[in-house]
Amino acid sequence: MSLQYDSNTSEIWYDGEVVGRYDHKDGKGRVSLNLTYECAPEEWMVPLSWFAYGLSHLAKHKPEERVVSLAITTDEAEIAEEYQVLRYLTEKIVKRNGFIWRFHKTDSDQWPSPLHAHDYEKNLTLDALTGDIYDSATRQRCKRLSPKGLARIHIELQQSRDFAARLSRPVAL
Repeated sequence: MSLQYDSNTSEIWYDGEVVGRYDHKDGKGRVSLNLTYECAPEEWMVPLSWFAYGLSHLAKHKPEERVVSLAITTDEAEIAEEYQVLRYLTEKIVKRNGFIWRFHKTDSDQWPSPLHAHDYEKNLTLDALTGDIYDSATRQRCKRLSPKGLARIHIELQQSRDFAARLSRPVAL
């Protein structure tokens, strides 16, 4: 379930309860949240990490644009030691025809469908059920994948244990 905003009351709702509010004063917006959620003990950090990821995109947290003048690549063979840590697969990346679609396992929004992907460089959102592509800022449909292109994405998603169950039916080329 995603957060819901009521523009009449300026309240932010989650799971049937008011969890925050949006106020606009002196040309600045202010969002206040008090959010409590229940989950399995080992999953509590995933929603929190995505919340932190979202906050990191606010202008005040972004460093100035810098030109990269040096890039260094290391090889897997150079790893001296590995440690046992809890790691989560949080996304599946599908690259097609110049688009880099990122499917997030724990994406909190359901727009435009429960199974969707983001191309952050192009600011686009793909509805992986219909093939419709939207401008993320305006939420207006601006493109559509061909049936064959959508089928190829479905095939890649079916090969992922985290996303296969989200497809409603098998696809064929």
